[in-house]
Amino acid sequence: MIKILSLTLITQINSELNKLKKLRPLNHGEIKAIRKWFNVTYTYNSNAIEGNTLSLGETKMVIEDGLTIGGKTVREILEAKNHGKATELLFNIVDKKIDLNLELILKLHKELLFDIDQENAGVFRKIQVYISGSEEKLPTAKEVPNSMKSFFKWYEENKSKLHPSTLASLAHFKFVKIHPFVDGNGRIARLLLNLILLQNSYPVIIVPVILRSEYITSLKNGETDFCDFTYKIILQNIKDYISMVKN
Repeated sequence: MIKILSLTLITQINSELNKLKKLRPLNHGEIKAIRKWFNVTYTYNSNAIEGNTLSLGETKMVIEDGLTIGGKTVREILEAKNHGKATELLFNIVDKKIDLNLELILKLHKELLFDIDQENAGVFRKIQVYISGSEEKLPTAKEVPNSMKSFFKWYEENKSKLHPSTLASLAHFKFVKIHPFVDGNGRIARLLLNLILLQNSYPVIIVPVILRSEYITSLKNGETDFCDFTYKIILQNIKDYISMVKN
């Protein structure tokens, strides 16, 4: 049943992408406006999943207006500011057609932790870490470099074989199971998901914070459940994007 569900969702994704293609190309002003909206909305949801308490409106004020929000910690403000810059960097990477590689991941991570944890920004962890609420054993710090080499080997072997939705979903899943950094792994995993999808002509995909519980549960349940969860998110985001472009 799960395989049938996956195939059905991928068929629907392909159908919606075909509808989107008919609405393209967008002009420069339209693309700029949509990216600006996505940057704020994506940053808010991705950070909120990790516990950041800034509202959507407050996130907008930090990213677009450079304001500091009263009653919020310096870390939360920096998380919004840094994620906004990381998202802009993501768009730049896509525009330049640079493929996924280790240097990009480290650069994105360095951007995320800038002025928050300079010592660990853009470098693999040197300690053992654990996923909160999970008994799953993660690679040791010594195993991380080889685990990441295996990750990129898998990516190179599969980037032309797998459906983009599957490739992006599995890349996210496999990256989280390595947890190569002290902090920021979830946010980087979602950036990687979007990097792969954007490079395959998908719009930005936002995992809404209201589905945080389902998102975490699907990660615990394994690749198949996580892919099915992600396919549903991808499908809904494409539909939402189409509505946005039409209007």
